[in-house]
Amino acid sequence: MIRPLIATIVLSLVPAVAIAQTTPTPAPSPAPSAPPAPSPWYPALGNNDPCTSLSAIVTRPTVTNSVCTVRPNHVEIETGYFNTTSPGAGNTVTYPQTLIRVGTKIPALELQVAPPQIVRSSVNGPATTGVSDVGAGLKYVFGYTPKFNYGGQVFFTAPTGTNGVSANGSTAIYALNAGYTLSPVFSVATTLQSQSLTNGAQRWSSFVPSLVVSASLPNTTGVYAEITQYSEANGPGTPTRTQYIYGVYRGIGDRLQIDASASVSPTVSTGKYHGVGFGFSYYL
Repeated sequence: MIRPLIATIVLSLVPAVAIAQTTPTPAPSPAPSAPPAPSPWYPALGNNDPCTSLSAIVTRPTVTNSVCTVRPNHVEIETGYFNTTSPGAGNTVTYPQTLIRVGTKIPALELQVAPPQIVRSSVNGPATTGVSDVGAGLKYVFGYTPKFNYGGQVFFTAPTGTNGVSANGSTAIYALNAGYTLSPVFSVATTLQSQSLTNGAQRWSSFVPSLVVSASLPNTTGVYAEITQYSEANGPGTPTRTQYIYGVYRGIGDRLQIDASASVSPTVSTGKYHGVGFGFSYYL
C-alpha cells in the first residue's frame, strides 16, 4: 500500500511539469476500507458476532437461557427478587437469585456459580425460611451466523441447603440453547433442558423445553413472552406443568440492565400459581 502511494507521488512530481502541459494527472485511487474487526470468538466470521450487546448476554429472568457467554476476563452478576403466590395455599419469596458468570480464557466458555439464596415460604403451612443449594456449571457457544446462534451448558447443585429448601441430593441440568433473529425488532430463542432431580428419597428425570419471543424497542428497551413446560413437575409420575412469563427490560448505559416480570401457571393438577419479580444484571 505504501510503495504504490510513494510511486504515485514521485511520478506526479518529477515529470509533472512536462506532463501537466498536455494531460492532467489522474487523482490517486482512494485507499480501500479497513476489513471488519475479527470476532474475539470466531475470527473467520468477522463482524457477524451477535453477542455484542448486554441484552444478548443477560439470561435472567426467563427459563430460556441466552446463547451468548460472558467475554474472556469479564464478569457478569445477575440478581433479583421473586414472589410467587399459590391461591389458597400461601406464597413463596426467593432472593437474591444471584448468578455469577465469569468469562474464561478459553474463547466462548463461561463459568457459572450460583451462591445460596434465601427462600421464605408459607405454602400449605406456617411460614418457614431456608437456604437453597449451591450450584456451578459451564456454558459454551458452539457457533453462530449473523442471524442464528447455538450453544450448550451443564449445571450441577450440591445438597447444601437448609430447612426443607435443599433437594437433599445432587441435581444435574443439561441444556441446548439456540436463538434466531427474525428482524431488527423481533427474535426467538429456545432452551431444551434435561434435568436429573431428587427429593432425597427418589430420583427422576424432567424434560423442560422453553420458547421465548422478544421485541426490541427504542432506548435499549425490550419486551418478551415465554412458555415453558416441566414434565413430571412435582416428582416421579406427576403431571406436566405449563408456565408463562411476560416481562420488560431496560438497559442503562453499557453495563447495567434492569428487568421486571410476571409469571403464571394455569395447570390445576400441579398447583396453579402466579408471581411477580424484578432484578438487575451488571457487567464488569
